[in-house]
Amino acid sequence: MNTAQRTMVETLVATTPARPRPLPARYARRWSAVLFANDLLVSSLALFVARFLTGQRIDAMLAREGAIPALSFAVVLWLVLFERIGVYRRTFSSTARDEVYASLAACAMAMLPSVGLFLSVPALVPARHLLIVAALLTAVGVCATRYLGHVVRLRLFPGTPRRIAVIGSPERVAALPSELSLREGDTVLRLPVIGFDDETARALSEDDLGALDWIATAVGRGCNEFIITEALPPELVTALLRFAEPRGIRVAFAPMRFRPHAYDFSIRRDGGIALIYPQSLAICTPGATTLRRLIDLAIALPAAIILSPVLAAVALAIRLDDGGPIVFRQVRVGRGSVPFEIFKFRTMRPDAERWTGPIWAQSGEDRTTRIGRFLRRTSLDELPQLANVIRGEMSIVGPRPERPYYVERFRKILPRYDERHLVRPGMTGWSHVHMDRDIDPSQIGERLSYDIFYLEHWSVFMDFTILCKTTAEFLFHSPA
Repeated sequence: MNTAQRTMVETLVATTPARPRPLPARYARRWSAVLFANDLLVSSLALFVARFLTGQRIDAMLAREGAIPALSFAVVLWLVLFERIGVYRRTFSSTARDEVYASLAACAMAMLPSVGLFLSVPALVPARHLLIVAALLTAVGVCATRYLGHVVRLRLFPGTPRRIAVIGSPERVAALPSELSLREGDTVLRLPVIGFDDETARALSEDDLGALDWIATAVGRGCNEFIITEALPPELVTALLRFAEPRGIRVAFAPMRFRPHAYDFSIRRDGGIALIYPQSLAICTPGATTLRRLIDLAIALPAAIILSPVLAAVALAIRLDDGGPIVFRQVRVGRGSVPFEIFKFRTMRPDAERWTGPIWAQSGEDRTTRIGRFLRRTSLDELPQLANVIRGEMSIVGPRPERPYYVERFRKILPRYDERHLVRPGMTGWSHVHMDRDIDPSQIGERLSYDIFYLEHWSVFMDFTILCKTTAEFLFHSPA
């Protein structure tokens, strides 16, 4: 990379730091009940529709010994798995279409055990076609009703915006709001207090919270959440809770020296004190690492076999296009900042960086070959990375790997950039399905915020949701 481009990249990244992504939307209890009732109704209707499509009699199936308990267990298992996955508690979907991908992922995870039960219980084997069709119809019905439910929920139950009052010393009050995960409609009221300890001590001695100007200001502005950056005396906390809880105000403390980076926190009481325990993120635990590796192999090995004709066709097209190398190899940074060689189908001229050194890839540039433009648009050029997954250098889902040249620059500008290397990089990822493939350097901070969000909220369900959305983009040729 020449000096001018290096300066431009570093300047753009430095002026656009990573921002926290909004937290997942949590469902109210009444909406959770609505979703549960909907899924139960959809599964019941699907069974009757499947009866007409297959011509099999439900009463004959239910008359067999053990059929009713087995069928009831299958439905309960489906709903329990939905609850454990978390689809009745929260959603990561920002759009109704994303809700379809999430619902499809949840149905796939819940359907496999149920279908296995249908095929293994002797009383249900004769009706397996009926039950499998019912399971597929249930998945379609759940996806459709969740799509409509997402639209209805946003219109009828948009949620109460957070009106946050940040209280404490001026320098901390100025720094804290930029670290919060805020949604559209949330507002922050900054209330810097000079001499915070003296003011709180005076209010405590007079037993009069009304003497605190920041409380009167925050309540007068309709704030429903207090975030306090300073430590309060225990007696004042008790009095503050008695004041806040009847008014529906949440109180939180934000000690600025405790910031979750590559770990999370839990708080426990031990006698008369509160202990703060740091703990590894769920995705970094040995169990999660083993589980993700098993899932990677379960997907990558069959995919490599099934897609082998596609791989061969692409290889032939590249060779016929310009006669150059078929596979492009490039060093990327992997888990633990260990470099590895990534495999891709070549989409650019063999001498693309011969005279310039590393150049930030942009969409529509003239270095791309004719077949390369098609491969990049459809993401077919990424398929050789299945070999990287099988070798253990990459995962199916994870942060996208970057070149060492850029990693060295980004980690100096973005403080949490190295957290992307806590796990194996992925063929696709949370940032990959929410952003364009070819981004501008000014968007590196945004990409990092998506990657950190993924690390902090990881679950197997989240990985399956990403896979569903990636598959849809691949099949319908949406730009990745």
